Order: sequence, then structure tokens, then C-alpha cells
Amino acid sequence: MEVARRLSIAFGVVDRPDAFRKRHRGAVPLCGGAAIFATFTIAAQLSATSTLLSPYFWLGLAVIVGIGVVDDLLSLPATGRLAAQVLVSILITGNLPTGSLAVSVLNVPDAPALAPVLFLICTVFITGLINAWNMLDGIDGLAGGTAAVSLVWLIAIATFAGMPDLIQSLETLLVCLCAFLVFNMRSPWRVRASVFLGDAGSTALGMVIACAILLIATSSPLVSFPALLWVVFVPVMDTLSLIVRRILAKRSPMSADRWHLHHLMLDHGVTTSSATHILMYISALCGGVGYAGIRLRVPADIMAAGLLLPISLHTLFVLVSTGCLTRTRLAKSVTKARNLATEQDILSIREPVAVLKGGRDVEREA
Repeated sequence: MEVARRLSIAFGVVDRPDAFRKRHRGAVPLCGGAAIFATFTIAAQLSATSTLLSPYFWLGLAVIVGIGVVDDLLSLPATGRLAAQVLVSILITGNLPTGSLAVSVLNVPDAPALAPVLFLICTVFITGLINAWNMLDGIDGLAGGTAAVSLVWLIAIATFAGMPDLIQSLETLLVCLCAFLVFNMRSPWRVRASVFLGDAGSTALGMVIACAILLIATSSPLVSFPALLWVVFVPVMDTLSLIVRRILAKRSPMSADRWHLHHLMLDHGVTTSSATHILMYISALCGGVGYAGIRLRVPADIMAAGLLLPISLHTLFVLVSTGCLTRTRLAKSVTKARNLATEQDILSIREPVAVLKGGRDVEREA
């Protein structure tokens, strides 16, 4: 990692602070992702794994990491990066047995008729998770720590599903990721991160985890796709929430801001280290629910419906944190007061002053 840090500094691949979102100190090397996946690639090539490590997977991974490195250096346009990610997702999806997703997960008898829909679902899922992990990478240790938690649960699920090659691949990546977290996650021995993932690392982690989920979902009749969604609930929910709020605010869904879940926590006084740990615990809890559902053979529709609970809790936290809930209640109270004033004014035009005074009192109390 020290060699990667020196090379990153020499070539100017560093992240510099600003007054808007990047509030770290000094220029921090963005070599973490490149180091992780270079080590992962070498280790995987020396092993005999084949399930996850197909030629199409390696090609897609090389493109995602390469684009991430260039983006860290030159800041590529968002639309260009998204287009490349979609092409990679199509390439990988085209070489997955997506037809079995309907048979083993959705229990639809006429799977061939749904082939285009399943292809689209898998493509969107890979592209979405690539960007979800990239958006999650906002504070020290969060993207890497959450990915490590997800990998642990995926290894457990792959063990239950009987997929030894996939287990070995995920274990290799987990070891590489944990080595990086020593330099990225805050601890009693490290005040702040000395290395960042960079876009190369965050996007590649999202891609690998998405591929692992689809491999398990399409290969094992024992595992439902909705149950696997619990393993990646935190990045997926945060991203969907951001997209909705940005669209409602008439902004681009790909624009930068401080509306992420971890930013809301920081704005309410939670420390960086605590925010990382809290979200990792939530991710571990959600992953545990998914794993339990798989082991207990809970039907896919129930696992999907169960996602409504954490979605509701997330939505409530966002509304309270951003003050939207308070403003909504205030607006309703004011409207109610004005309607009451108008009603009373019509019924009794002799007391307009008292009516207006009552209206203001209601608004003040709200």
C-alpha cells in the first residue's frame, strides 16, 4: 500500500479538500481501489477459481477500474461514465443465466417470455450497485467497511448454496479489502484515513458484489433474489432516496450534494467514526435478516415485503433530519388556520379581528 501511495502522489491522483463536500485535511492518495483490485487480480489468477472469474467478468472489471482511475485523475463527465457502466453491465448480464432467475426466484412458469425483462433487471441492478457504492464513499471507512460486511454475508450465503469457487473468490477480495481498511478506517491507532478508495475502488466493489448476488440468485434454487437485496440494503436505499429527493428538488440525479445518509448523521453531531460504525451495524443487521430468511426458506414475496420496514424507517429518518416533516406539519397547520378563519369570517362578519387573531395564534403554536 505504501508503494501505491507514493505512485498516486507522484502522478497527482489525490483527493483535495473543498468547502462543500470534501472536508478532509490535505491531499489524500486515491490509490486504495487500484491496489485492492490489482492484488485481487494477481491472487485470483494464481488460484483455480472459475465461477466468478470468467473472461467477461475480468474485462468488465478492467474497464470499471480503468475508468475510475481516469476519473480520479481528470474528473470525467458523469454521462460518459454512466454509459460505459451500462455497457459493462450489459456485457456481464449477457453471460449470466438470467432465465433461471424467474424459475428459481420469482417462480414464474413462463420464463422465456420474461427473458427481456429479466435481462433489463439484471443490467439495471449491476449499473445501480456500481453507482450506489460510489455514492456511499463519503466518509472514512464507510464504503469499504460496508462492502466488507456484505462480502461476509455473501460468503455465508454462498456456503449455504454450495458454491465453493465463488466463496474462494469473495474471501480473496475480503482479505484485500481488510488490508486496505487498516489505512482507511479510523481507529485508536489511526486518527483519519491516509488512503482513499477512489472511484476505481468504490465502483469496482459495487460491480463485484452485484455480480456475486446475481450469480447466487441465478445458480441456486435455495436463494431468493429479494433475500439477497437485504445484504446491500444500505447503499441501495441511500441511492434511491437521493435520486428521489434530487428529482423533487428539480436537480440532476447525478449532481453532488451533502444529502447522503452519512452527511445527515454528521450534520446532527455524529462523529465520522460513529457514523461509519452505525451504518456498518445496520448493514450487518439487514444482511443477517436476509441470511436468516434464506436459511428458513422464507418465500421471496415475504422477503420483498419485509423490505418495507427498513425503507419506512429510512424515510422517516430523512424526513426528520432534513426538517421536511416539521415543515409539512407547519404548512398543514397554517392552511387549516386560514381555512378556519375564512369559514368564521363568512359566518360572522362582525368579528374579523378576532378571527384573524385566532388564525395567527394557531400558526404560532404550530
